[in-house]
Amino acid sequence: MANFQRQLDILPPQALVYPVHCIGLGGIGSNTAFYLRKMGFNHFTLWDHDVVEAHNVPSQHFFTEHIVKSKTQAVADQLMQALDAPLTCIARPEKCDQDAELSGIVVAGVDTMPAREDIWRAVLASKTMVPLYIDGRIGVVWDGEEAKVTAELIEIFTIMPLRLDDRDLYEDHLGGEAEPLRCTAQAVAYIGAFVAGFICANIRKWITKQPYHRYILYDCLTNQVLVAKT
Repeated sequence: MANFQRQLDILPPQALVYPVHCIGLGGIGSNTAFYLRKMGFNHFTLWDHDVVEAHNVPSQHFFTEHIVKSKTQAVADQLMQALDAPLTCIARPEKCDQDAELSGIVVAGVDTMPAREDIWRAVLASKTMVPLYIDGRIGVVWDGEEAKVTAELIEIFTIMPLRLDDRDLYEDHLGGEAEPLRCTAQAVAYIGAFVAGFICANIRKWITKQPYHRYILYDCLTNQVLVAKT
């Protein structure tokens, strides 16, 4: 069985009682699901309607053996192999719409604003069944004149949907255009790992009742926190 000795004083596995829904299994979701499994979570529902393509392998948590497999199955296979521990993994090879039944911790890693709006409606409809919702967004800012990337951005919302101030904070960032934070549209592998680390750390802090940032905007290129709200 999995030995969690090195993390017991940081995050005891017995505290991980929540199921996890990972919606979108690109650069954010594929990495986040893998690291949450490594932390000891044992109940996952995986949502994505795409298959793994060759161009996904360099920047997302997939291997060449996964090409042409559904992303849900490819991630499920990795979660099974990641730990010698019980696992319940439900693959949903489809889009998550506003009528989806969600529960536990919900992590969104999708790349369009309409998709985020549908997930948020489903989260709100789930009421007390979803105590924590995290939306991760990543992308680059491109300087056309100098033909170079000038920012590699991570934007993360860690929201308790039953809190009105959390809802207001998140809804202020819904709608309109998703630019420039297009999920993995022009990202290399470390960006997905970076944002997954932020997400997993916030989940750990929430579970252990430690302070966390409800909203953070971070530039990986300059190593600067641009905005942070507790």
